[in-house]
Amino acid sequence: MESCLPAAIRLHEYLVNVHWHDNGLFGPDPGIRLNYRIGRFIKSYLHGLPWKDDLYYLQGQGYWVLGNWELFERTGESAYRQLALDSCHSIVASQCSDGAWMYPNREWKGRVATVEGIWASIALLETCRRARDDRLLEAALRWHSYLVNTIGFQRFGDELAINYFAHRAGAPPTPNNSAEALRFFSTLASVTGDQRYLQPCAGLATFLRRTQKPSGEFPYLAATTASAQHPRPHFQCCQYNAFMCLGIMRYHELTGDPVVQPVIAKLLKFIAEGVGRAGAVSYECGVNYRHVTYHAGVVAAAFAHAEHLGFSGYDQHANRVFEYVLGRQRPDGSFLYSTGDYRILSDRRSYPRYLAMIMYHLLHVGMQRSQAASRIEHDGSTA
Repeated sequence: MESCLPAAIRLHEYLVNVHWHDNGLFGPDPGIRLNYRIGRFIKSYLHGLPWKDDLYYLQGQGYWVLGNWELFERTGESAYRQLALDSCHSIVASQCSDGAWMYPNREWKGRVATVEGIWASIALLETCRRARDDRLLEAALRWHSYLVNTIGFQRFGDELAINYFAHRAGAPPTPNNSAEALRFFSTLASVTGDQRYLQPCAGLATFLRRTQKPSGEFPYLAATTASAQHPRPHFQCCQYNAFMCLGIMRYHELTGDPVVQPVIAKLLKFIAEGVGRAGAVSYECGVNYRHVTYHAGVVAAAFAHAEHLGFSGYDQHANRVFEYVLGRQRPDGSFLYSTGDYRILSDRRSYPRYLAMIMYHLLHVGMQRSQAASRIEHDGSTA
């Protein structure tokens, strides 16, 4: 794992050289629907053609900003700090007047996605924590207002589940979004010192505890009652649950809320079952021939961060998966996206959103956050 920092720096250099312009990361994305199923492979194999599909994903900018701050912390080089600041100014400039950020993919044109706004705001809040700038905090607060009042929640008794999109209430809830919401609300409370932002967290945590299966896995789409079947019980099992694990870990790190400790423990156990001997991560439950590099990156990061929070026994898993990830880095610093698609295809395109994730997750090795500086005093009535 000592090679993770040099690998992250090489990937950072690649992202700056290939995808960084106009104070943001721009580039192609696997997308959804037809492009994800077929189009991206055509573009990958016919890479010499000038495909015009540069996209600006706020989720990608969020991981990029956090990664730059971590690199600044590790190296002391001011260029990383400046990139984080420039990225955040671009994020603020792209925000709508009502606090929303529009989804970049044309298949979902006009939609406002919860995860996009959350990751934009997490980037702004982390930058505000390190380099106080009221404009960044104001933008994050505008998003908070939009999230709570326009996107809103579904309530089931004492449970709360955040909606996936604005103006599309009533769809089956997605646990992943509620885990990300926990991270956002606790980060906002930590940065501002105002515990009132934790108010939804008790309901969100209750929803997550109820929907987690005995195996530790979370369904992609959850049932609204304990007696009903989940509409979609599986989705890219390891990566989906590893992202949830990191989000809930960060909430626990910031609040100390003991309610989510068993949730994290079961998540880690479930994720570990999807790791092969060579460190490859199953794409989906029972699908061992298809591998996506950023899936392995987030799984390795979850294992690496577990020890920091007192969940022991995952260091060997982290070592094995990180070694697998490092083996997929290319000479130019980028990473292969996927192999084994439809058993015989590979996607070799450069996707900045997922490369930024890999960069940040590589930096979880040895990552030290100051809990004393960011911990919120836990109050069981609000968190």
